[in-house]
Parts: sequence; C-alpha cells; structure tokens
Amino acid sequence: MMRPFAHLTLLLLTLPCLAQQVSMRDLSASWRAPDDHIPPPSLDECPNPTHGISQQELGKPPLSPDGLQLTVVRVAEPRVVIGEEFTATVNLKNAGTAPVRIPWQSDGEKVVHISPDGTEEKYEVADVNFRLRTGTKQPTPMPLQSEGALFAYPENADTYLELKPGQWVEMKVKGMVFCALEECPGDLVPDEHATLTAWWYQRVLAHRVKACNDDHSSQPIRQLESAPFPVVVHAAPAAR
Repeated sequence: MMRPFAHLTLLLLTLPCLAQQVSMRDLSASWRAPDDHIPPPSLDECPNPTHGISQQELGKPPLSPDGLQLTVVRVAEPRVVIGEEFTATVNLKNAGTAPVRIPWQSDGEKVVHISPDGTEEKYEVADVNFRLRTGTKQPTPMPLQSEGALFAYPENADTYLELKPGQWVEMKVKGMVFCALEECPGDLVPDEHATLTAWWYQRVLAHRVKACNDDHSSQPIRQLESAPFPVVVHAAPAAR
C-alpha cells in the first residue's frame, strides 16, 4: 500500500505535466497574412465573371465544445487611450479531455497552398480580436481594430500545435481603441470601469477560379470569447 505522503509527492510531481504552458507567439511584433495568388478571370475571356462568397455562420458560445478557454491575462499599460494602440497578453487553454490542434504559424505566406493546376488556394486562419465596453449606454461590446492571426494548412500537421488537456499557449496581440466597424453602434467614452474581451475566430479560407467563376469560401472551425477583463479607458490627448 502506498503511504499518504508518498501518494501526495507523486501527485505534486504529476501536476506540472498536466497543466503547463507549451508555447508563445508575439503577434504584436510580427505576423503576415497570405497574399492572393490566384488571378481573377481574364476580362478578355470573361467580360462578366461571376463572383461567389460562401460562408457558414456559427454561434458565439463562451466556451468552445472541445473545451478551449480564452483568457485575457494582462494589458501592457495600466490604462488604454481612445484612438491609441495597446498590447494585451491572451492565453488559450485546453480545458477539455482530448487533444486539440490549433494553427500556430505567424507567417501565413509560408503555409498557403496552391493546387497543382493553379485554380485554388487554401489555408486555415485563427484571428485574435478585441472588443471593448465603455459607459452605461453601450448595449454590446464594440469591436476594436485588432492585429494578430495564426495560420496553418489543413493537410500539413506540422503547421499546427497540438494542445493536450491542461496545456495552454500565450499570445501577445495588438489592438487599437478605435471602432472596427464602418457603422459603429455608439461611441467609446472614458471609463474607469470598462471591460475588454478577446475573441478567437478559426476558419478555413479557400479561393477558387475556374473558367469565369471566381469563388471565395469560409468554413468556420471554432470561435470562442473570453471573460471580460477590467481596464481603465482614458480620453484621447487634446490636440495642441
């Protein structure tokens, strides 16, 4: 029979293997989306080409079905300023019971795959975006201009990172305290009790050009949102 203290020691030695950070990406320093490599239909051969967009929508559960959890752990500065950039650190953890793979290449140009006949290109991308709620009159968090994404090619396992249960990754991502929408639902205002949330949106993008058909498609894989993180929002400095 194992003695109680021996059992406790074994448990403590096992815990770091079950819960640990396995990698880090600083997307605030460098990342690159792929270029569009498939030319559109020639206007000489196709005066009226057809353009198609196929996109399947997903809901927005706070926790993905496979157990991934997204968390804003810190913001570089103690305050954020309207109209200015900020850098936040976000953790993505596998809180489920099975391994989960995620795109893990910061340079999308190196993973995009073009078909042998040159008519299709495809890659997987996971965007990290931010949303901010300020004031008492803003019904929903406002999407902010954000910069940061990770890429993979679905048929190349080496372009992914596998998160085992209990493992997590850390990402640094830039955002700007500025509405990302053409028609904003309101205004961002100074607020000592504002909240910042991060949003992970993972999908496979494809672009196909055959004859006179030019089609783009988006196949969602997963999306999840973090719990609100408290921040202090200050007004933009007065112009001199």
